[in-house]
Amino acid sequence: MQPGASATETAPHAAVLAAVLAPGFLRKLDRLHLVVHRSLSTRPGNTPMPRGAQGSGIELENYKAYGAGDDLRHLDWNAYARLDQLLIKTFRAEREAPLHLFIDASASMAAPAGDDKFAFALSLALSLAYISVRRNDAVRMVGIGQAWPQHHLSSPFVRHRDALPRLRDFLLALRPQGGTALASGIAAALRDQRSPGVAIILSDFLLEPAAYEAGLRDLVARRFTVAALRVIGQGERDPASLFHRGRLTDIETGRHRFITLTQNSLAGYREALARHLAQLQAVCSACEIGYALADTTAGIEHCLFRDLPALGLLR
Repeated sequence: MQPGASATETAPHAAVLAAVLAPGFLRKLDRLHLVVHRSLSTRPGNTPMPRGAQGSGIELENYKAYGAGDDLRHLDWNAYARLDQLLIKTFRAEREAPLHLFIDASASMAAPAGDDKFAFALSLALSLAYISVRRNDAVRMVGIGQAWPQHHLSSPFVRHRDALPRLRDFLLALRPQGGTALASGIAAALRDQRSPGVAIILSDFLLEPAAYEAGLRDLVARRFTVAALRVIGQGERDPASLFHRGRLTDIETGRHRFITLTQNSLAGYREALARHLAQLQAVCSACEIGYALADTTAGIEHCLFRDLPALGLLR
């Protein structure tokens, strides 16, 4: 818990994360696997990755003709008996797939309050962490926002499900506050990371496209497999469900203006939201980044078992 955070402020998030760690929900998550598309760094474990054949491993990949210097222990004597050819077994490379979960902790993630965007992002992050550590892959959480000196706050890497309470406690300490700092926060968080991995960004991406595009392209340039999950709720989709007339305050800048919702203003808002989402999707497509809406109204299970498998992130 951060200094100044009361039990009342963190209780809703605690309840959401407790639901994720409930045994019944974890049994559902046991059916899911994280899909990784790029060849990554050598790992201290045994997760088979889709690229990179090697001379030893736990899963047979293919065969190749024997050449000088090849390890005779991997000769396929059965093939030699049948085909009179010396063939060497090759194996799937054993690689690490470290998962970096970047959580937008700017103030906009708390607005509108009824959308519960921040709580939804936390529960989704903890669910994805469990799916990954269940296979003993390294996971860390990274809160992104201007509230911290280097625009991020990182958890240590964990590899075992016994460490999930540590990740839960880290998430409970995050508070949505201050401005958005995706590009600078991601860059600072990766400053000491030499190896690529999987990066999932959970955000409302409410900033100029050039700002979030810089962060996404930085991850791609570092050879990360990247997915952008745009968290959204009913209030953001339809502000008429929240109010018809009143003073709107920008939660990050404090600026305000009086608004009366009319049919024309609602139509203009919906067009602006559609442009924002289409632009984000276009940037992700151009960068070959996975993109999906994470709708708080649909719920966490819909996101995990339908949206993310459709994206190709989970199976």
